[in-house]
Amino acid sequence: MDHKAHPSQPVDLPWANAIIAEVHADPTIVNITRASRELLPHRGTLATVSLRVACLSSFTFDPIKSALELQGLRSAFAFDTYVAPFGQFEQELLNPSSGSASFKPDVVLLAVRLQDVCPALYDAFNALTADDPGRMIDDWIGRLRTALLAFRERSSAHVLIQNYDLPASPALGIADRVSPVSQIAAIARTNDALSTLAASIANVHIMDYDALVARRGREHWQDPRTALYARIPVAPKHYWHLAGFYVRHLRPLYGLSRKVLVLDADNTLWGGVVGDVGIDDIALGHDFPGNAYVAFQQRILDLYHRGVILCLASKNEPGTVEEVLEKHPEMVLRAEHFAAMRVNWNPKPDNLQQMAADLNLGIDSFVFVDDSAVECELMRTALPRVMTIPLPEDPAGLPGVIESLDCFDQWAVSAEDRQRGKLYKAQVKRTELHAAAVDMPTFYRQLQMRMTLFIDHQSHIARAAQMTNRTNQFNMHTIRCSEDDIRRFMAAEDHHVITLALQDRFGDNGVVGLAVVRQSREEWTLHLLLMSCRVLGRTVEQTFVGWIAAQARSAGVGRMVAEFVQTVKNKPFAGFYEERGFAWVESDGDVQRWVWEPTKADTAPPDWFEIDVTWT
Repeated sequence: MDHKAHPSQPVDLPWANAIIAEVHADPTIVNITRASRELLPHRGTLATVSLRVACLSSFTFDPIKSALELQGLRSAFAFDTYVAPFGQFEQELLNPSSGSASFKPDVVLLAVRLQDVCPALYDAFNALTADDPGRMIDDWIGRLRTALLAFRERSSAHVLIQNYDLPASPALGIADRVSPVSQIAAIARTNDALSTLAASIANVHIMDYDALVARRGREHWQDPRTALYARIPVAPKHYWHLAGFYVRHLRPLYGLSRKVLVLDADNTLWGGVVGDVGIDDIALGHDFPGNAYVAFQQRILDLYHRGVILCLASKNEPGTVEEVLEKHPEMVLRAEHFAAMRVNWNPKPDNLQQMAADLNLGIDSFVFVDDSAVECELMRTALPRVMTIPLPEDPAGLPGVIESLDCFDQWAVSAEDRQRGKLYKAQVKRTELHAAAVDMPTFYRQLQMRMTLFIDHQSHIARAAQMTNRTNQFNMHTIRCSEDDIRRFMAAEDHHVITLALQDRFGDNGVVGLAVVRQSREEWTLHLLLMSCRVLGRTVEQTFVGWIAAQARSAGVGRMVAEFVQTVKNKPFAGFYEERGFAWVESDGDVQRWVWEPTKADTAPPDWFEIDVTWT
């Protein structure tokens, strides 16, 4: 799916962030309404991504709309929202003249409760025969399949479907778990069928609504009055959490997930100030409060293994923090887990900006965690695009802080994700080598780079889709793709999907580049071209395009077209095609087209690359 990016950076973020923080702390309807009135008129300048979102539901959704739009703004989305009449979700999906069809959404939120489409499974379960639940479930899933397939024929919009929540009290009571006709088992079976259905249709995703209800408390998720009087099965105090739940699932689809967690050390990774009490007397171990810090570190290590990049920023004498990381027996996190560390007395916003430069990542990819209210306020003021998280005074609350972070979510975790911390640590070593090199060609040769190009490689489908959703800087079109989209490109006779893996003397960078080439006898078009920011600046991107042009020339193609759509984050690379030798031809809306004649282009790769090619 494509989307529009606003042409300017968000403005006046501290003001907006403060208002949203107040709502987050006390999400009453009054506070949500007030904040929406103040902020939503400015969403065009406060957000970076605009989306048309259609909300189709089996219950009254209108009261949740303001919370949804405000939660969207909190995550840098500007939503244009269509709310269908409640209960009309099937008609909206089936009818090509429906309101949602005319709206032409980028995203459809399908908020349908099983209670509303199979009410007997909840309200009269004990009166059902052994065959009734299965028949009802099959009938509903069949109807939903028909509606989704009809919608998919006319739209490629992402469809996000919430799954079905279990009752707080099963109809059979404690006997449900051993009964051959189990209400819990029937609903679980429906959720399994829903997941299977979603997997069979492109760009359909399942949201675990049942888990949300369980986290907030099943018994108090509904307000009986609003449920019965207004058909709103969510208590007003939960509107904010429900809206955040929906937005959480949109961020990774549009490249708005965070990538870096920056941690303080004293009273964050351990209790006490190591410079005052010494390494032996900091709180870290099997007893409280030391065990709280150990649990906190374990949660952080889990994030590291999911692909979150860890950094450390501590005001301390150089060497003190490093000694704890190396020598303290109860440390879970070690120096090897941190891609970058700054242990000094410099302002922490300055340290974060330096780490962002070293890692070649945008500052809006960073999350900063500190126990000091002063440091947190300084970070919010100096770098409002950093997500700043203050820690609670009670160490027992530390693990819950990490568990509550949903800003690092991805729809899938790849092998590259699990190695990301090591990859970025190696990136810092490359930066150090670069600083010591006499000139750039010498630096490139010292890297000993080996590029491997894969053509329509099935095992790279998940990684290719993920890169389209995570890569923002060197992304020439910013089309977000699902795995199904990549499969279709690979299967099409007139398309090739080329993935690029890179190794050097510091290790394996993994799959870091992607091109989708649309081919005809007269011309090849670079429909998609993107590259991971961690390998930019090493002539990888120039060599990649040159190699593709060389293949076009070998195939007798007279010209190669490149498509470019400028966004906020890829502005620094707006001149890439011109610098490579392309000539501007035309613009069609937001899409620019540039042309290169392969027969006249210098496509010879530089001598500092060894290039291998693997054809499927």
